[in-house]
Amino acid sequence: MESLLDGERDNDLLDALADTFADRVASRIRSMLAVSYRTRVDSLTRVRGRIDHLGTARRRSMESGRVICRFDEQTVDLPRYRFMVVTLRRAARQAESDRVRRKCLTTAQMLERSGVSPTDPLPTEMSREQYGHADSADQRLVQLGRLVRDMCAPEHVAGRLMLPAVVRDERALRRLFESAVRGFYRFHLGRAGASVRAERRPWPATGDPAHLALLPHLNADVVIRGGGRQTIVECKFAPVFDHRFGKAMVKPHYVRQVYAYASVFAVSTSDTTCGVLLGALVDGSPGRDLDVDISGVPVRVRQIDLTGKPSEIRATLREAVVDWH
Repeated sequence: MESLLDGERDNDLLDALADTFADRVASRIRSMLAVSYRTRVDSLTRVRGRIDHLGTARRRSMESGRVICRFDEQTVDLPRYRFMVVTLRRAARQAESDRVRRKCLTTAQMLERSGVSPTDPLPTEMSREQYGHADSADQRLVQLGRLVRDMCAPEHVAGRLMLPAVVRDERALRRLFESAVRGFYRFHLGRAGASVRAERRPWPATGDPAHLALLPHLNADVVIRGGGRQTIVECKFAPVFDHRFGKAMVKPHYVRQVYAYASVFAVSTSDTTCGVLLGALVDGSPGRDLDVDISGVPVRVRQIDLTGKPSEIRATLREAVVDWH
């Protein structure tokens, strides 16, 4: 078993999660919340649903021109949305940024004005929630809300909370690193109109189809398009430098890969094509930032210290494409 570190929290990360959560909840409100039905008993001046004859007679409601009715009504006051309201209010109290705090409170008030009560649902109520194709976004929002509430990350140090041992899957970590970089650029550059996504395409080769079928595909980790440029970002969850002939040099196959990808992607567009080789900086990694031009293709080599502060990581990611997007 590995333990869960529940000490100091990263306020930058909490604000980022809360900001994202508030944005997605607000977007969900605009796209119309899911509705359900609940049974209600009330004293009305007209008949609605079924009349509760015994209750009407016992309270002598007819004497005042009223009748007690039992009926079903639509409601958005579902456990999932009550969970979101409470989560937003908790995040507002914990956030460091005034802007994030206001956004969380405003989004919570939007839910409440829609008819959602600010009471935390019981775990049994949440377990009975059912999600369909039309409201599958709610399930992802609940998962994100749990992360905002917990704000815990697994660490290999002693703590009070326990969970199964963390599996060290290098392949999964590489995919996570690529997704994180892609998500960062999509969030920050997408709002400015840039397109950010992973792309897969075949080599622009001709010949016997049986032979072409044996060629591998190009799998670009991040492709950024906008402003008359396209940038191919190749992510490496490993050092990009090693020692050759007594000095630090970029690994040759990494250089060949980013240049080949940029050259192939440049064929199908008139936009200026650039390449970025983005590696993870680990203890003792040699090398430095590089800006070179390879046969007309601008290429940058950058390394990210993932043990640094979130602000430093964000600054490195922004600088890698500065002046390009």
